[in-house]
Amino acid sequence: MDTNIDKTCELDNLILIYFGQDCDIFDENCDLNTLLNEYLTTSSEFCLRMLLANLLELEAQTDRIEVLQVRYDGEFAPQRWDLTAQAWLDMVKQRLLEYMQATGYSTELSRI
Repeated sequence: MDTNIDKTCELDNLILIYFGQDCDIFDENCDLNTLLNEYLTTSSEFCLRMLLANLLELEAQTDRIEVLQVRYDGEFAPQRWDLTAQAWLDMVKQRLLEYMQATGYSTELSRI
C-alpha cells in the first residue's frame, strides 16, 4: 500500500466512509464499536477479505504509520477514540478476523 489515494483500496472505504469526518452519519456519537460493527455487518465477504489483504499488506511495511498519515491526511484521526494509529489498526484487524471466523468466512487469501 502506498500514499497514492488515487489507487483505491478497501481500507479507504473503512477509513473515509466509516471513520472519517462524517462518521456521525452512522452513529451520532461516532462510537468506535458501533462504527466498526456497521462496516462489518454491511460489507460483503469479498470486501472483508480485501480489507484483510490491505491490513496485512500495510502491516508488512515498516513505514505503515507514515503511509496512513499521508494517505488519509486530515480525514482520519484515531486519537478521537484515544488510540494510536497502530492500536487502531491492530484492533480493526483483530475484530475483522473474529467477525470473519464467526460468520464462517475464509481468512485465507489467494496468492495470485
